Amino acid sequence: MKKWLFGLFILVALFLLTAYIIIPNEIIVSASVSMKANTRGIYRCLTDSSKWEKLFGEPTGKNSFEYNNRTYKVNAKLFDGLEVLIKDKDSSVTSIIKPLALKYDSAAIHWSATIANNKNPFKKIGQYFAANRLRQDMNDKLENMKKFIIQPQNIYDINVQLTQVKDTLLVTTKDTFKTNPSVQNIYGLITTLKNYINTKGAKETGYPMLNVLQQGSGFFTRVAIPINKNVEDNNVVQIKRMVPGKILVAEVKGGPNTVAKAFSSLQNYVQDYNYSSPAIPFQSLITDRLTEKDTTKWITKLYYPVY
Repeated sequence: MKKWLFGLFILVALFLLTAYIIIPNEIIVSASVSMKANTRGIYRCLTDSSKWEKLFGEPTGKNSFEYNNRTYKVNAKLFDGLEVLIKDKDSSVTSIIKPLALKYDSAAIHWSATIANNKNPFKKIGQYFAANRLRQDMNDKLENMKKFIIQPQNIYDINVQLTQVKDTLLVTTKDTFKTNPSVQNIYGLITTLKNYINTKGAKETGYPMLNVLQQGSGFFTRVAIPINKNVEDNNVVQIKRMVPGKILVAEVKGGPNTVAKAFSSLQNYVQDYNYSSPAIPFQSLITDRLTEKDTTKWITKLYYPVY
């Protein structure tokens, strides 16, 4: 009996000694997931506090979220990612989440934390297994993040479609206003075009198009309407042809501020995927702003020619 106990003691001692030697004093816990996305887009998504609930879990306080009995608190936005404090009932550790580029249209999210181990061999072994559980939770959480982030609409808050330019023949006119043009200013220019189209026996083939560019102290405003046939132009109305090719399209419902925010997101999309543009982007005014006064009901399509 004594020999058996002594042998057991030796085995336990050897196990503890081996674990003490093999398990490092600092345990690096890391996980990563790859996806078809862009690092700049992923970074904007990670650092957008309005999306943290979708990324981390149920809110429990300011910048704090709970998932699988752990609390994730966003401590800081970094220039290349996030600093997140991970806590459970027994411990807490500071971690870093970063997007990493793989190819121009694919990337990974890397999540890492360093745990300072205890010198006590029993606690050291316990922390080793706790680190493995943390790694598994990181992997699970990253897979959930991936499901959210791979949907471009969740990054850019708009649904972007790549299509072909259809209406290439346009009548267009322009003016410069001291302030951002009002609905009346814009539709005054549109009415000029509609009247001109009628006098030339042409037909409209699409909705009015708008581009406003602030230049110095003025707002250079261009409107256009696609037509079905070529007509002569004059000093006020010009004929333009859009370059046939690819164009990004996003539909927006809401007023000027909503449209401006969506257009900024569309510009981010263009930059993220390294598109170039052969022509100016524009709005297509689906809703007649003169007859519909409720801006929340306005429908606008944003068009961005690209190659």
